[in-house]
Amino acid sequence: MKLYVDELFPTKVFVVDELLEKKDIDLMKKDIIKSVKKTPKDNWQSHPRLQYEKPYEPLLNEIKSVFEKYVFDMRWEIKQYQITDMWSNVLKPNEMHRPHTHSNNVLSGVYYVKTKKENNKSVESSAIQFYDPRPQSRILVPKCTENNIDNSSIWFYPAVTNRLLMFPSWLEHYVPINITDQNRISISWNIMFKGKIGDSEQYQSAVF
Repeated sequence: MKLYVDELFPTKVFVVDELLEKKDIDLMKKDIIKSVKKTPKDNWQSHPRLQYEKPYEPLLNEIKSVFEKYVFDMRWEIKQYQITDMWSNVLKPNEMHRPHTHSNNVLSGVYYVKTKKENNKSVESSAIQFYDPRPQSRILVPKCTENNIDNSSIWFYPAVTNRLLMFPSWLEHYVPINITDQNRISISWNIMFKGKIGDSEQYQSAVF
């Protein structure tokens, strides 16, 4: 007998740890905290143009690098792209981000500037959670001997300081209520193709 196991129609999520130097993280954190003091509000978010501001240049360069690795891994023929939006988030205790997607973009991501730690580990209550995008997958749900990435309809990644995640913009996700006693600071972004994509000979091209 010959057995082959394929992963059919996977959804790629890139996870990168230890992305930036401490000095770069501290510079962004200082800028975000200063902005929060100027415009305090619930579920605080900055303006969406941080990609043009100097404190965020090191992160922007890493985002571009990870995006290009994602494109290579997918074997996409993409020559041009742009960061369409980039903004910071401050999730205070008892706040949450409801389930959502990022429309009108191809890839999105999050970077964790500050999360709570206990015993040198991030507290999982601030983890980002993703929904299985396949509605048919929940028609039959046998009991499992263990939960893993193959049999779960929701999968989470702990919010770890200096961690970056990049994922398809259509992948629905949310952040549960922050039950810690500290603010959770993150930066999010969207990326979209520029120019022509697809193949005119296949009658499936578009220009952005």
